[in-house]
Amino acid sequence: MLRLLRESRPLRNIGALGVAVLAALCGGTAMVLDRLHDETVTEAMLGLRTLNASLAEQTARAIEGIDLTVGWVAEQIPLESRHSPDAFKRLRTDRQVYEILKAKASSLPQLEALSLVAADGTLVNFTRQFPPPALDLSRRDYFLMLKDQDPGRAYVSRPTKSLATGEWTLYIARRVNDPDGGLAGLVVGAIRLSYFEKFYHSLHVAPGSGFSLWWRDGMLLARFPPVPDKVGTIAASPGVTEQFARFDTGTYAAPHSVDGKNRILSFQSLRNYPLVVGVSRTREEILARWQSQAVVIAGAGLVSAVALALMLWAMARQFLAYETANRALNERRQAVEARDEAEEHVRQLQKMEALGQLTGGVAHDFNNLLQAVRSSLHLLEAGGELRGAESRRALEVASQAVDRGATLTQHLLAFARRQQLAPAPVDLGAQVGGMANLLERALGGAIRIRIDRDAGVPPALVDPHQFDIALLNLAINARDAMPDGGTLTIAVTSLSVEAGRETAGAAGEPEEDGTSPVLAPGGYVAVTVRDSGTGMPPDVLARACDPFFTTKPVGQGSGLGLSMVHGLTAQSGGGMRLESHPGLGTAVTLYLPHAPAKDPGESGSDALADATGTNCAAAETEPPRMPPAAMRVLLVEDDVLVRMANAAVLDEAGMRVSEASTGEEALALLKADEGIDVLVTDFAMPGMTGADLARLVRRHRPGLPILVVTGYAETAVLQDLGHEPGIRILSKPIRPSALIGHIMATL
Repeated sequence: MLRLLRESRPLRNIGALGVAVLAALCGGTAMVLDRLHDETVTEAMLGLRTLNASLAEQTARAIEGIDLTVGWVAEQIPLESRHSPDAFKRLRTDRQVYEILKAKASSLPQLEALSLVAADGTLVNFTRQFPPPALDLSRRDYFLMLKDQDPGRAYVSRPTKSLATGEWTLYIARRVNDPDGGLAGLVVGAIRLSYFEKFYHSLHVAPGSGFSLWWRDGMLLARFPPVPDKVGTIAASPGVTEQFARFDTGTYAAPHSVDGKNRILSFQSLRNYPLVVGVSRTREEILARWQSQAVVIAGAGLVSAVALALMLWAMARQFLAYETANRALNERRQAVEARDEAEEHVRQLQKMEALGQLTGGVAHDFNNLLQAVRSSLHLLEAGGELRGAESRRALEVASQAVDRGATLTQHLLAFARRQQLAPAPVDLGAQVGGMANLLERALGGAIRIRIDRDAGVPPALVDPHQFDIALLNLAINARDAMPDGGTLTIAVTSLSVEAGRETAGAAGEPEEDGTSPVLAPGGYVAVTVRDSGTGMPPDVLARACDPFFTTKPVGQGSGLGLSMVHGLTAQSGGGMRLESHPGLGTAVTLYLPHAPAKDPGESGSDALADATGTNCAAAETEPPRMPPAAMRVLLVEDDVLVRMANAAVLDEAGMRVSEASTGEEALALLKADEGIDVLVTDFAMPGMTGADLARLVRRHRPGLPILVVTGYAETAVLQDLGHEPGIRILSKPIRPSALIGHIMATL
């Protein structure tokens, strides 16, 4: 190689260029590593500040919630109890006051206890015990601060150990004045500092993260990962304490953090409270990714240097190999393109299945949200706090929005063939006839409705409610296709299919230019909805059943109508045929299987249960056998919003509600308390599902009524569960009145 360099000037130039490139490569690698290091640290600090801002806001809201509750209780104390300290003390025997305090305390998960303290420091009323224990609180800092002056706002105490629980606790106190401005008593709310440790523990964050709550002077109140021996002490280093005192927010490098590790700490003070929230992460974890990237980049630089040397050697010895290398490169690019095309093809094949799974998950979460909203609206309406026509109209609009959201969710599940059906033997001729008045009002006077029903058509196995929705969707589509009026014909006939081919006199053979389903051999009821409208061209007909495809203007159609109808027929074991010709109208035929023949010795209710596969609750309920005030309900729901809303609804109805967020917690409550009358559980929960819980409860409490509420579940699972006696399957979002009715009907 050296001889070649001496003999050839071009090769010497190439060698010099190679050395320069190698030097640039090494220098560039060093610069990239340094810049990547700074960017990694900067990105981590930005992430800490962002997370800290969110955490500080949540912490402030938790304390503000207690502050508002304490203020509300102080305002609600009757005037006759404010006249003197002795009158305030008489609240010690007031059971109603105890119940009010207990109800307010249970409404906030962070509120550990509410108490009333007399002007001499004795405990008057206490949510943990009635009557309250004899405790002297006159030496507490909040009592000493408020007994001689009224700051006009809540006082947040320094952390201290609770006399009742022995745990570190913060107290939020407000003064209650007598008519002359003197001290009548105090209202005090308590929050365990371990609440914040549990809350921080529930966060899913990067490894090496730490969360802490401090007093403004550097006293540690709570931390995760926990350091129990440091709680209640000035645990912050002097540099951190100085930062707390000078700034409301900031980021600080703490070489010796509270756990002895080198950390980067982001802190933010809470508005209106002498508290500071801190989020930190160890430098080791922050730079872990950079270190791995540095190894990769350094390795890549080394490989590049070796490759450069080899390239120079190859260029000096094998100039003629250029064409071969270029040809190989082209072949490699073609192989990559072919692989990309194959992967794209596979993605297209998986798209519909993935979309179906996605709609099921979205429907579950959306139904949970709708359930929470519906229950909250019910509480607003039942509470009677809304006044005026505008308020009632707003409540009505919100309720209608929930109904529309529930309908859209049902359409999504129908398209994905994942909706929960309650199939039953249905006389579709009578069902269509019963819909006639509703269809006339929906279509208007310009459209004439004609119904043709063959005699002797056997019942079909279908969910009657979903069939009504499908028929109404088809009628509305027909109305839009007949803007100038016309005729809508609905025909109900029976046919049989043998060896993949349909045979029936009245139904006729499928037309060649329509879309015909492949039906399994057996008997079917055919419902044909035919209009005299504009019809569809072939390109529109080919996409008519695609989800979200619509020719209507924006805001006038979701594109899920025909998709929902198609999904309903497929999930019911039938199919759908679509025929249309421009200028001649459109015909949609639904094929639904015949219902199984009822055994002569089988009762009507048993036949219906066998046909449906589930003990789904009926629309009407039996009269309650137990007064609501004596009824105890265990409510199991992992979604906090839904659980809080439903618990409030049942509580408002007079029932006594116990709550659990997991199946394991519910089992423990049932084993510990034999007085539970009804179990109401969500179906889809992490870990133990509602079906698993119901079967385990059956072993311990065979006669306990169980209601399983589902936003989305596989039909097979619900069928297996519904065969068991004493279990009802309800669909979210369920109206609060219906939920209460089902609970009372079970007893």
